[in-house]
Formats: sequence, structure tokens, C-alpha cells
Amino acid sequence: MEEEKFNVDEALNRLEEINAELSNKDIELSKSMELYKEGVLLASKCKEHLEGVKTELQILNDN
Repeated sequence: MEEEKFNVDEALNRLEEINAELSNKDIELSKSMELYKEGVLLASKCKEHLEGVKTELQILNDN
């Protein structure tokens, strides 16, 4: 099975959605914890992806 390629734009859009949902004062604690965990995971993946892009650009610039 082929691993799905990470899409940073989709992840950032999802983070915006999560932020909006967490801003809702009527959200249940269990749902807010679930969303928070998803957000932390997405933020970590975005950071990792962007660090990889930065490294690639540095390599290209050095050549």
C-alpha cells in the first residue's frame, strides 16, 4: 500500500478549521481534547515538512 503524500496546504486549512471549532464556547471537553490532539499532530507534521523544504532549498542554493 502506497503512503499518502503529506499536503501542507490541506493541513494548514484543517488547522484553521480546528481553531474555529475550538473557539466555540459550547464544545464538549472530550471533543476539544480530540481536536487539540489532531492540531498538535498536524502542526508537528507541518513543521517537519517545512524544515525538509528548507533543507532542500539550502542544498540547491549551495550547488
